[in-house]
Amino acid sequence: MPFNQTCTAAGYTTLRDVPEITIDQRAVGTARLVLRWPNGSVIDLTKFDIIDSSSASSSSALVDGIRVVVKEMPGDNVVWASQDADVIDADEGVIEFDYSPTDKFSSRAGIFTAEAQVVQDSLTRKIYPFFLVVNPSLSGQSQDSNQMLSVAEIRMTLRDVDPESNFLLDELDFKTNEIALMIRRAIDYWNETPPPVGSYKATNFPYRYHLSLGVIGQLHQMASVHKMRNNLDYSAGGVTVEDTLKWQQYETIGTRYWDEYRKWVRQMKYQKNIEGGFAHLQSGYNRQLSGGSYSR
Repeated sequence: MPFNQTCTAAGYTTLRDVPEITIDQRAVGTARLVLRWPNGSVIDLTKFDIIDSSSASSSSALVDGIRVVVKEMPGDNVVWASQDADVIDADEGVIEFDYSPTDKFSSRAGIFTAEAQVVQDSLTRKIYPFFLVVNPSLSGQSQDSNQMLSVAEIRMTLRDVDPESNFLLDELDFKTNEIALMIRRAIDYWNETPPPVGSYKATNFPYRYHLSLGVIGQLHQMASVHKMRNNLDYSAGGVTVEDTLKWQQYETIGTRYWDEYRKWVRQMKYQKNIEGGFAHLQSGYNRQLSGGSYSR
């Protein structure tokens, strides 16, 4: 099931509400996650016969508990990593899971699709989707880290790194899960645009500069739609508030960046397709060595 359908089935009205966990590549540690219903209230795991645990059991023997499953892309047939989580506070929906390079959770940098599966009587009762963001490290193997476009790079490009510097918003303009989604969406566009001359994931897309253009374009287009939908100027105490007036500017910026990315995708795919054609081009004339004759 595609990730957006999983989120919808879980009750989320927008991927902006889907949480994310950020860890560092090659690092060893423990990540904590609070499972919540879409309305924000915590999930009481005791209703699923799940109690506090001090250690996780093996995934194959899990009867009542939480299993964390990670894939590189939602459509992958193979699970990238999986393990059972510790239940820290069942009443408050608090879980923890360990990560390290050996269990693959932190071996490769990128944006991963993840979910916490609530298991009762060995059956999955609820799916809790989230993004797993693995920041690249210089200690990582080149094939697992050097092509990753990080969330931090997107933020620095947009100067969206400090809520206090956005003094009108007093918060970051884009959430980490939104950036993660748009990285994957820009890569989806590449994969789905003909001709099929290379399929990539959010862990190995090699064209980092142009990918950043697509991500910035998608983020601003998303924001412009939200601002347009909520555009309602009002006055209070003699002061007129027009906090969503700039939706058209967001749309213009988004369209400019996205058009540049789309143009590049078409040109690059055309070039790669031509190169692939020449690589397999053979002469229509074959020389027949025996008898001194030629054949076509």
